[in-house]
Amino acid sequence: MKTIKIANELPLEYLKKDNSKKPIDAISKRQSGEIVIAFSGPIGCGIKSVRDQVSDTLKALGYKVNIIKISDILKQCITRNLITDPINKNLSALGYDRYTQMQDAGNSLRKIEHDILAEYAIQEIAKTRGRLAPDTIDDLDVVPGRNAYLIDQLKHPEEVKLLRMVYGNLFYLFGVLSTTGNRIKRLKSERIEDAQISELIGRDRKERDKNGQQLEKTLQLADFFIRNDSYNSDSSKEHIARFFNLIHGENGITPTREEYGMYTAHSAGLRSACLSRQIGASIMTKEGVIIATGRNDVPSPRGGLYGPEDGKKDARCVKLEGKKCFNDTEKGNLRDDIEQIIRDGLSSGTISGDINLISKTIADLAYQNTRLSGLIEFSRAIHAEMDAIVSLAFKGNGSTQDCSLFTYTFPCHNCARHIVAAGITTVYFLEPYEKSMALDLHHDSIVLEGDDNETDSVKVKFIHFEGVAPRQYMNLFHMMKERKDSNGVAITQMLNESNKKIPELLDDYRIYEGKVAIHLNQTLGTLSKTNSP
Repeated sequence: MKTIKIANELPLEYLKKDNSKKPIDAISKRQSGEIVIAFSGPIGCGIKSVRDQVSDTLKALGYKVNIIKISDILKQCITRNLITDPINKNLSALGYDRYTQMQDAGNSLRKIEHDILAEYAIQEIAKTRGRLAPDTIDDLDVVPGRNAYLIDQLKHPEEVKLLRMVYGNLFYLFGVLSTTGNRIKRLKSERIEDAQISELIGRDRKERDKNGQQLEKTLQLADFFIRNDSYNSDSSKEHIARFFNLIHGENGITPTREEYGMYTAHSAGLRSACLSRQIGASIMTKEGVIIATGRNDVPSPRGGLYGPEDGKKDARCVKLEGKKCFNDTEKGNLRDDIEQIIRDGLSSGTISGDINLISKTIADLAYQNTRLSGLIEFSRAIHAEMDAIVSLAFKGNGSTQDCSLFTYTFPCHNCARHIVAAGITTVYFLEPYEKSMALDLHHDSIVLEGDDNETDSVKVKFIHFEGVAPRQYMNLFHMMKERKDSNGVAITQMLNESNKKIPELLDDYRIYEGKVAIHLNQTLGTLSKTNSP
């Protein structure tokens, strides 16, 4: 029979010194005082100004702030000839040339590993910590103090995943959002031409190559969103300070209406079984009451959408034979039709090469580089925004007039026209890019808040969400300790001395198992001696 061993030889001195103390007291001393903040946002969103405001806020809370710029890492790699792809290696490049240089360099490095830039950032953090405490760099007993590391900036989801895996609750991602109009203005101020701006924005958003920039997916992982559209550079300070006060457990901070609405939308989306993605929506009255939620899923013949409560009658795509997305199937059939048309056209003329290969290649390019790949015409699922609106008609328990709608995605043009017709006044969304069809087709009735054309109060305002992301909602707003003293007076925290609300311990959980086992055996041994005859 195999013997199960529990660690009893503990390599860290703190455990040996504290063996007489309760495990919870000894382990609580291993909470790191550090924090790692990364930034992500579309090109031209003004990350530097947000980063500087974050730096000032953290300094006021007693942190030593260290900035790690991914662009500096890329320049180092260029200088050391670690990038073999042909790129512009002029490190004095400005404007368009500088942006493309950084994009090319990042893509080249990600061919090695998708998260290699995060690896560089982690190495820089370790080096910086060593410089801050040169005499104790190899001493694992030392608990790091209030050091903050600001990483500017991430463009790929694998970079976020690695940093979050390494630093756990020490890591937070800031999503910086700004309207396309304001981003274009910032880029024009760098004397970049219109055609070049369009190219940079398109490439920055989502490159076809998986090694390229995947900003849309990256921003979906953010912990906090900040809207950077105001002419006043100080406008974001209050929001940033509130976030860090939340992290450090300030008493009495509760969700804003916008945070509540977006969290409700997010939780509604988790009920979706759509094979494409889970999207939720919620509708809130002007008094702040949620009157409807929705998700993207297949409608049921009895009204509403299919769900697990339908049992064997559940006819969502994932439950059907084949378990395949109908929209993808029909789009694939359409792509095949295009390929056949190209093949027929080529076979009727004279052309060298394999006709089948040529026609397939052209059809694939047409599918990938046009709106064909984004068609929703054949989807069985109703969109979350539509489900929320229709549910009010189905249940008859409220009106959409003068309400706000919350959704993770920027509504498609089909949902947008129904939102306008429903009398909804405001839409909050998380995506960094505005789907152009909705704005182009309904420019008479929709306006992006923050753009110069925001003048008509009758139009429906589409607004970038700002605040705590749904993924951190429970962590940051859940009351984790007493809010009042024995006299019923609210407790006030000294934030420049407070630990973070969600701690991150320094050591392997197996070490803590050993600590608990040792303490338990000591306690039982004492009881045995005390109660022995």
